[in-house]
Amino acid sequence: MKRILALLVAALSLSLFGCAGFYFPFPVRTTTATTAAITGEGTFTYLDGDYYAYPYYSSPNYHLNNVDAYNDVLLATRNHIRRVNVQVHSTVYRIGQIFPGITQTLVEASSSGSGVVFLDRDGYYYVLTNHHVIDDLGYTASYEIIAFGDDEAQPAELVCQDADLDLAVLRFAKQNRTTVELIDWTTRLRTRLTPGELVLAVGNPLSVENNVTFGEFIALETIENAPYKVLYHSATIHEGSSGGALVDLDGNLLGINAWGSEDSDEESFAIPVQVVYVFLANNGLAD
Repeated sequence: MKRILALLVAALSLSLFGCAGFYFPFPVRTTTATTAAITGEGTFTYLDGDYYAYPYYSSPNYHLNNVDAYNDVLLATRNHIRRVNVQVHSTVYRIGQIFPGITQTLVEASSSGSGVVFLDRDGYYYVLTNHHVIDDLGYTASYEIIAFGDDEAQPAELVCQDADLDLAVLRFAKQNRTTVELIDWTTRLRTRLTPGELVLAVGNPLSVENNVTFGEFIALETIENAPYKVLYHSATIHEGSSGGALVDLDGNLLGINAWGSEDSDEESFAIPVQVVYVFLANNGLAD
């Protein structure tokens, strides 16, 4: 019955197919084990025995027997993660020579993706996204954000980035927004995911705003694209989903969606929240 209800909730979102002109890297899975631990603050490690010593996460909502109550939880989580989601637009410029001695600023590349608001500090909202969404390619770049409830894009600035982890943080002025919410990214830091656990993905695939899909966590997977194991799940993501949040039933952050599969719409991969924590801690943003 709960699966049927989840399907009904998912019907409120769009399941998207096809291809757009956004950069969306496809992973190559490998059987080679990842051995390097990602370390932050000198104490927190990932991809060693610590993760497998964590307890499995359990929420009271996992045990609801009342159909209406379970449906209310799903709808509340869907509405919340839409409010933490933003659209990210990146434009890369270069100086080109038109004639000898005459130059012009040219657009080298542009991309669009998603991001998740995780911090409110000093009059700014801070947004997690993928590095490949904002990559300046060695040139000058400008960034814009469209937050939940915005009618127009607003300028954003790059705070920090890590190409190896494929993570970046942007910030934009908070102003008088009242519809934006923050993701809970700490609750699931020291818990294991249960195979088959319900997950929800939010993003802006193929330029559709604040789209929510659902699926299940399958396993930790080693892929060629990342120096750490990633979350393999079945929630549908597409071009434009990069940088969007993957959450549990309660809306807690599990990871940042980064890669899709050429083979199936139900093969998706996310950067684990533990790696996100290390990135934020090493950049002074793990408040």
